[in-house]
Amino acid sequence: MEKEKKAGIILIVIGICIPLLSLPFVTGFERHKGFLRNVYETGIPLVDPEKSGAGIRPETERPKSERPKTEGAKDTRSFVERFTPRMLPLRYILALGVFLIFLGILRIDKALNRKGGE
Repeated sequence: MEKEKKAGIILIVIGICIPLLSLPFVTGFERHKGFLRNVYETGIPLVDPEKSGAGIRPETERPKSERPKTEGAKDTRSFVERFTPRMLPLRYILALGVFLIFLGILRIDKALNRKGGE
């Protein structure tokens, strides 16, 4: 096989393996949600749930009687803690896999066209 064709096949295999290997680490999957909703709402957690405050309801979900009078006074996290991502969404991993598969197909097509044109 040509070097270009081998590179294309390797890209396709990597594009398939990356999403498959990330599946054991994905959280948030629920069978009744459906395919698209699961793709959008699942991901790989990057922060410990105990440290990130997971399970605490946001201020907007609390009844008005439970909300503090000053909205910003309750948030004691630092600036960096507020903006660090808590989860790597599954859709990004799937998009990377599709992109690598597409690049692999292009490499194989380029190798076949080059071979047929000579």
